[in-house]
Amino acid sequence: MALVRRVDVMGPTAIGRATPPTVAPQPNPPAVPAQGPPAGADAPAQSLSSAVPTWAANAEAAAVASRSAGAGTVMVSFVLVGLGTIVAYVLQRWGNHAVPFKIGSSTSAYAGVVVFSAAVERFLEPFAQWLPGAQTRNEYESAVAAMSNGHPAMSLREVAAAKAKQDRAQANRTILMWGLATALATAAAGASGFYLLHMIAASDWAVTIPNWVDALVTGLVVGTGTKPLHDLIARAQATRDN
Repeated sequence: MALVRRVDVMGPTAIGRATPPTVAPQPNPPAVPAQGPPAGADAPAQSLSSAVPTWAANAEAAAVASRSAGAGTVMVSFVLVGLGTIVAYVLQRWGNHAVPFKIGSSTSAYAGVVVFSAAVERFLEPFAQWLPGAQTRNEYESAVAAMSNGHPAMSLREVAAAKAKQDRAQANRTILMWGLATALATAAAGASGFYLLHMIAASDWAVTIPNWVDALVTGLVVGTGTKPLHDLIARAQATRDN
C-alpha cells in the first residue's frame, strides 16, 4: 500500500500556513486569458486538464494499493537462475572441473561468502541503471514537485498513485537483481570451485553432492546477500557524501 501524507510531501511548514490578509475590493480589471504553468516547471506526466475536487485538494493523506512483482518478471528471474545452473553443470561435466576450496574453519567460509557477495554486487552495479525503476521514480518525483509548486490539478491521490507505480517497479527490480546475482554467483562458483557445502562439511563427511548442485546452493546464498550489502554500501556512500 502506497501511503502519502501531505506533511511528508509539502513539509511541516506548509501545513497550517497563515492565510494572506484580506484586500479591499477593487474595480474589476479587464479579462486576461488564463495561462498555464511557466515553461520548465515541474508537472506530472499525465494530462492535468481535469479539475481536482475540493475534498481531494484538502485531503491530508491518500493511499493507493501497490501491486507485487509481475509474474513475467519472476519467470525471467528463474530462467536466469536456470541458465547459471546450466553453466555450472557444463563446467563440471566438460569444463575446467574446478577443485573445491579448502578452508580452515566454517567462519572462514562465511567470511568468504560475504566477500563473494560483495564482489557480485559490485560487478552488477554498473548494469543496475538499465533495470526497472528509474522512470517511475522520476514520475513520482515530478508529481511531488508539481504538488509542492501548487499545481491546481495535482492531488495527494495522484502522488500516491505515482508512489504505487514506483513500488511496483522496485519490486520487479528486486526480483530481477536477485535472478541476475544468483545466476552470476552460480556460474562463478562452478568456474572457481567456491562450493559452500563442500567448504563447511566436516572432515569425516564424504561429500557426495554434485558440484553443480553445490554451485546452485552457493549462488542462492550469495544472490540473497547482495541486496543487504548493496543497501549497506549505499548508506555508507550517502553518509560520506553528506
